[in-house]
Amino acid sequence: MLRARTCWRECCCCIAKARRPLLQHQTRFFASLAPETWTRPTIFAPATGKGKSAIAILRISGDDALQVWRRMTVSPRSRKRLKEDPPERRAVLRKIVHPETDEVLDEGVVLYFPPHSALTAQPTLELHLHGSSALMQLLLKLLPTLSPSFRIAEPGEFTRLAFEAGKMDLTEVEGIRDLVEADTEAQRKLAARQANGQMRQAYDAMRANAIEATALIEALIDFGEDEGISEGVYEQESLMKPSAARDKVVSLRDRIQGYLDDGRRGEIIRSGIHLAIVGPPNAGKSSLLNWLARREAAIVTEIPGTTRDVLELSLDFHGYPIVIADTAGLRETKDRVETIGIARAVERAATADLKLCVLSLDQLFSGASTSRPVVDPLTLSLIDSHTLILLNKTDSVSPTPAQLDALRSTLRSEGKRWYGSEAERPFWLVSVKKASGLQELADGLKEQVKESFELSDNLDETPIVTQERHRRHLEDCLASLSSFLEIPSNDIVDAGEELRYAIRSLGQITGAVDVEEVLGEIFAGFCIGK
Repeated sequence: MLRARTCWRECCCCIAKARRPLLQHQTRFFASLAPETWTRPTIFAPATGKGKSAIAILRISGDDALQVWRRMTVSPRSRKRLKEDPPERRAVLRKIVHPETDEVLDEGVVLYFPPHSALTAQPTLELHLHGSSALMQLLLKLLPTLSPSFRIAEPGEFTRLAFEAGKMDLTEVEGIRDLVEADTEAQRKLAARQANGQMRQAYDAMRANAIEATALIEALIDFGEDEGISEGVYEQESLMKPSAARDKVVSLRDRIQGYLDDGRRGEIIRSGIHLAIVGPPNAGKSSLLNWLARREAAIVTEIPGTTRDVLELSLDFHGYPIVIADTAGLRETKDRVETIGIARAVERAATADLKLCVLSLDQLFSGASTSRPVVDPLTLSLIDSHTLILLNKTDSVSPTPAQLDALRSTLRSEGKRWYGSEAERPFWLVSVKKASGLQELADGLKEQVKESFELSDNLDETPIVTQERHRRHLEDCLASLSSFLEIPSNDIVDAGEELRYAIRSLGQITGAVDVEEVLGEIFAGFCIGK
């Protein structure tokens, strides 16, 4: 159903005005206040991590930032305070002194960024000092004594000021946060592309297409009867009318649907590829986890059902972030605790991006005359196209080609397709105990990870949906575009309203509209000096 109509008859220039940063609206409000009722704060915070280090950076931004230069720095030779402002964007060697006693606290480099070149659009000073925790704590106590306007920065406040000043959009802000938190090369590459504005360009282009379609609808509403504008601007009458509004919407809808059908690649790379190790008890799952982790992360015994819960660890696997989960052995049991563990194993496997199914050869082919391999039904139910099948314990059992063919036939008869099922090597034969075949298995896993999640050097093929927030707004936009296409061509008022909803949904991704409700969520993940 069409949502409740709101007042929307605005010209296209009004739509463009919605792109103005939030700071402009705030500035008009604060400008209306008397000077004595409001003072813009000067914020400060360490821009480097806690603890001892060679260098520590203290960042100060605000109208009173230069008070630090005037009252807390002196020439390293003459010990005199300089009356003139520091040179712009040039490193200057200064001694840092106590503002009251002139005690020398340290010697370091001072950098000054005037408003026009500062990311926050405010006077910004950086003190590059020796990385002493005691020194940093002392400076954090002294700065508020310079002026009542000084206060410690909130998490992400420096970056938020940059957003409000129009220096970056929300996708770039999120990219910077992800870049700081990146642990692997794939995460770094994806975050860097987002921080550099690649995603913003894609979203802005989509929003521009929606605005163009809206302009055509408004032209038909406002001038159609008086000026004789053809209704072809709404609905295409021939292939020679590529500028029709409906054509633009169809093209935009298909483009957005393509982004949403990316298998959540961007979100998975950002948060980590979830790999579940599944299989029956005593198949070697925990031993495999220990080999991948290069340490004794899981308890290994000959007692079936040793693993009762999901054991997770994170790895940097050839530049990709992988979260590996060792799970309880799958079998029918009356043990209450083990039953809970098996249920969690099935749940984790259902949500995993990749699975390693470990089968024990001595369990599969328990007798010499066995013609049909025995696979536990619960294990069998978890095998799909994202599963690598690993046959363990080749040190005790050497399967014949006929037995392997029988296993493949058994799985196919159950309608199963797994990674490599159509290849010459459908299974990975290993001995975890002897570390035989594990390197080949790791290479195969690497190939599947690259096939599923590798970032192309072609920037146009990079996934742009990296946050659940992006996906939610794109789905809302897609719903509005679909509703537009379902509306009869004679009801252009309702059609235009749906386009308004679509434009707003796209604008909320980059911050081109008022998105105060999402700012807290985004900036809460920053450190205070960023």
